[in-house]
Amino acid sequence: MRRRVVQLLHRLGGQQAGFTLVELLVVVGIIVGLAAAVIPAVTKFASKGEEGARAAERQNVQAAMDSMMADKGITSVNSLSGSASVNNFSALPTGTNTAPLADYLRENPTKYYYCWDGTGRITRQDTSPQTCP
Repeated sequence: MRRRVVQLLHRLGGQQAGFTLVELLVVVGIIVGLAAAVIPAVTKFASKGEEGARAAERQNVQAAMDSMMADKGITSVNSLSGSASVNNFSALPTGTNTAPLADYLRENPTKYYYCWDGTGRITRQDTSPQTCP
C-alpha cells in the first residue's frame, strides 16, 4: 500500500507545474475586457455626483436667501444685475434690513458663484465669476 502511494506521488510530482503563455494572455484579455466595461460606468456615476452636488448647493443658497428674507420680513433685495456673480456672502445681499447670507449658510464661500434678482430668486449659477444678467 505504501509503495503504491509513493509511486502515485512520484507520478504526480513529475509533471510540470505552471501556466502557459496562452493561458496568461487569455487571463490578461479577460481583465482588459472587464476594465473596458467597468470604467465608463464608473465615470458616468462620478459626473452624476458632481451634478447632484451642484444642484444641492444651489438649493442651499436659495433656501438661505429665503430664510433670511423671511426672518427679516423683507420682500426684496438689491439684485446683482450688471455685477459679477459671487461666492462669498459675508456682506451680501445688500438692501434695506438685510443680513449677510453667510449667517444662513453652513459653508462660506461656496464652490459655485451666484446671481439673484430683486425678489431674492437665484437666477444663475456659475463655476467662475460671470456678469449677472
